[in-house]
Amino acid sequence: MFGSLTDPQWAGLSFVFLGMALICGMLLRRMVPWLAAVYIPASVLAGFLVLLVGPQVLGKATGGWSLIPDEAVRVLSVLPGLMINIVFGGIMIGKRLPSVRRIWKDAAPHAILGSVFSFGQFAIGGLAVTFLLTPVFGLPDAAGSIIEMSFAGGHGTIAGMGGLLEDAGASELVDIGLGLATISMLTGVIGGTLLVNWAVRNPHVDVAREHTTTRSTASRLSDVPPNEGDSTDDVGLGSLSRGAGAIAVAVFLGFLILTALRGIATAFGSDLFDRFPLFPFTVIGGFAVQLALTWTRHEDLVERRTVNDITGLSLDVLIAAAIGTLSIATLGANVPAIVILTALSLAWSVIGLLWLGPRLFADEWFGRGIADYGQSQGNVATGFVLAEMADPAHTTGAAMGYGYKQLFYEPFLGGGVLTALSVPIIVAVGSLAFGIASAVITVGFVVWGVTRGRRVRGQPVDGP
Repeated sequence: MFGSLTDPQWAGLSFVFLGMALICGMLLRRMVPWLAAVYIPASVLAGFLVLLVGPQVLGKATGGWSLIPDEAVRVLSVLPGLMINIVFGGIMIGKRLPSVRRIWKDAAPHAILGSVFSFGQFAIGGLAVTFLLTPVFGLPDAAGSIIEMSFAGGHGTIAGMGGLLEDAGASELVDIGLGLATISMLTGVIGGTLLVNWAVRNPHVDVAREHTTTRSTASRLSDVPPNEGDSTDDVGLGSLSRGAGAIAVAVFLGFLILTALRGIATAFGSDLFDRFPLFPFTVIGGFAVQLALTWTRHEDLVERRTVNDITGLSLDVLIAAAIGTLSIATLGANVPAIVILTALSLAWSVIGLLWLGPRLFADEWFGRGIADYGQSQGNVATGFVLAEMADPAHTTGAAMGYGYKQLFYEPFLGGGVLTALSVPIIVAVGSLAFGIASAVITVGFVVWGVTRGRRVRGQPVDGP
């Protein structure tokens, strides 16, 4: 039926498949009440529907025929890496720019908790490889950083680190890492869903979804009130086009920044920035776009409600495509090592959330911390999904603070420079020394976070 389609036509048809899957996910959520009762988003259901009717499940069962062809799946597999740039490019656009002090206040506990998760994953991985995984299962020493690369970094980070792992003589870690990254999306969404349900039913945990108060002005990333006095003048472009254009400029500026950094690194004989993702820099691009609108007094040209619609659609597409293209085949190899690493990572994230969350955040600790749990177990998008589950009425600034966190966290961890440096460091000093050093740094972040939490607790949430 589709044999004569060109690549651009396959790209268009893939969006048709994904759009229908999103509608089916919404209908399924309405027809099966318990899915709504456990707060599973329609985009997550859409992703699993794509997986079930695609080549990996239905195709295997029928000997090659599936509702979604391989060509469409190949298109869908690249969408998460593209859509996240749109989501982050829109963080700052269409809203009053807060001060740097305010950004840090909202982001600090998220950045600290995320650093605790990442350095803790480095420590656990390094020690587990030294004392168990290398002696018993023969994993190479470079596997000491595989938990952080896979769980906090994800598929893109593992793919980008392939060259470094091959240089370290550990090319098999790419397959293991992809398997862990695949599992991490499940532990992130399923584990996070169970945690949200536990929190809602626990009278000792304050969860925003139980509240019926009026929506506050500090809300999630993709649901910030629009500017006052949005433009209704005829400027030659509709609101949707202006919003899309502003985000496009933000993404392009982020691309220029990353390209410049890669050029500088290359001039010094390094390919370090070749492994950096684009989306952290699109936040800077969005900041520059909004700053230009503010300086020229044209803030009213871009409506926040329109940016919300664009980033909300992008996030739905991202989640459905990411889950729908999970690689089931990669889970079959190195099962014992994958199970051990998954159990260690999951236990660390749960303990970190439940013990550190109340000590780091001034209020609504669960609704805020669950986003960082999601990122430590899946990716940035998983954190937004769980923040939505915990606060569907958008009464807190949890997702906004979580979005700001990426400015301070992503350049270094979860696929950033420290993640990229972890393999060369392990090669130089060994997993044992790497694990011990990471544990010391983790303790330092814990002490900082707890001390800061005690200091700010009790201050007004909206204070400076």
